Amino acid sequence: MRTLKHLTFCLAAAFIATGCSQEDNEPQTTVKKGTPAEFTMTINGGTGTRTITTHNEENRTISWREGDEVGIFAVSSDGTQSNRKYTYNNNEWKAVSVSDAITLTEGTDYTFYAYYPYTANITAAAASLNVLPDQSTQGEGNSSYDLSDVLISKVNESTYNGDPITLNYSHAYAMVEVLIAGDKVGDTAPQKVVLKNVITDANIDLTTQIITNTTNKQDVIMSYVANTENTGTYLYRAIVPEQIMTQGSTLLEVYGVNSGKNYMFKAPKDITYPQGKYFRMEVTIGQNNAGIKFPKGDIDPWAPTPGIDLEGEELKENLITKSIADLTSNDFQTVTSIDYFQDGDFWYALNNTEAEIQATLVNENGENYISFTTLGTPSGSWFKSSIGYHHKQKFQPTYHKLTFKLRADKVGGEMRIFIRTYSKNDGNLFFCNSLGKSANLGATKPTQTDVDEQKWIDQEIFFDFTKATTSTAGSPSAADIKEIADISEAYEQLELKFVSNKNTGINPVNFHIKDVKLEPIAFEEIPEQQRPQI
Repeated sequence: MRTLKHLTFCLAAAFIATGCSQEDNEPQTTVKKGTPAEFTMTINGGTGTRTITTHNEENRTISWREGDEVGIFAVSSDGTQSNRKYTYNNNEWKAVSVSDAITLTEGTDYTFYAYYPYTANITAAAASLNVLPDQSTQGEGNSSYDLSDVLISKVNESTYNGDPITLNYSHAYAMVEVLIAGDKVGDTAPQKVVLKNVITDANIDLTTQIITNTTNKQDVIMSYVANTENTGTYLYRAIVPEQIMTQGSTLLEVYGVNSGKNYMFKAPKDITYPQGKYFRMEVTIGQNNAGIKFPKGDIDPWAPTPGIDLEGEELKENLITKSIADLTSNDFQTVTSIDYFQDGDFWYALNNTEAEIQATLVNENGENYISFTTLGTPSGSWFKSSIGYHHKQKFQPTYHKLTFKLRADKVGGEMRIFIRTYSKNDGNLFFCNSLGKSANLGATKPTQTDVDEQKWIDQEIFFDFTKATTSTAGSPSAADIKEIADISEAYEQLELKFVSNKNTGINPVNFHIKDVKLEPIAFEEIPEQQRPQI
């Protein structure tokens, strides 16, 4: 249902500039002729932009707020009074200066264009009015969500007769609403909800009200809407230009649900975020795992559409933020030394003169992988020639699962894996696997069939990031294993190493790796034979 909120403002007579005596060295004020304009402002199709609302469709209201700023164009044969700024204070609208005051002459034809929020340096034919990528922030006045809800108005040419001019505003963009519920959500709202890969920028021709989207896409953090009526449910909203989300694309991600889990939801078919209306998604996390529903209808008009359910999936935080699939030759370099404390996430090949490494980024049938061979006599040591991934972001002291695909050209060729971190007291530390062994862990060796068929072998290793050791031996003693969960500096950076073992008698072995992931995992998800004895 549409809700109209009417506000009237008048330009005070004080804004009518009159001639006065001034000293020669003072700036001269141009005399403005005509009658101060009186406007009636209305807003259509309320979507709860500036008010706390319930989940009842009929109560999504919108009203002006203290400090709101609009821009108005008044066009006549005498010229254009362009982009005049008015501010809402103490229940009335005022031009911010004499030069911003619009004056009208009776008997003259005028056309009016108006918009919210006010933006400097725009024209009526080309108004760049973009939504903000983080709509969760609240300032002293309007929130970033409020400032993203662009309103536009147009009054066609008519003769001014002294009566008030009605500016009827409508929503230029779409409002997306996400309701989150379910027995796995918990007693607090998720940390954030993100609309994925949406168009945020558009140009509006206020003279025709034609909106042209740009191609700029980014994620939008949604605004949390306070709700006291429906406990156990959490409501989020965001404003975006009208657009179509194609089938299979990621619609949204929900972060920090209950014990810190994250979820991702995809479109089961093409989905439209419609201009001037709201599109609602109902997300259920729990009962039947994670799912999302699109209820029937939207606002104005209530065009019936079938409800849609689809499954969501838990979104793991992959510590490998730079995938091999996305690497270019410029991203992957061979170095002779590495600063383990430098910023950034990146792949590299470390070349040690005792055993030279030859490493390349290969694209085969449109798919990337890293290929490397270690010449001479490799020692299998973590700090010698190797392929490395440097991660310089904070991560959590929990169980993690390392997965990747491996291919080799020699039967029995063995590659070792280390995950290194650091503390000031202990120096280099190596995370233990879930069974209590150090990170001196071997990947599955290729068989003759694997080599003959050039088969990619799926690798899976489970780590316990609460435990580490200074020893790189295969089975450190219990005394060598440290509980490090309370050492915060150990979770600020890590180094993942792929190292050719000695491979006596068959070296050099040519190894290939791809699809590397390092993700947190719950204890219950670890295979029983890989779980520690508790």
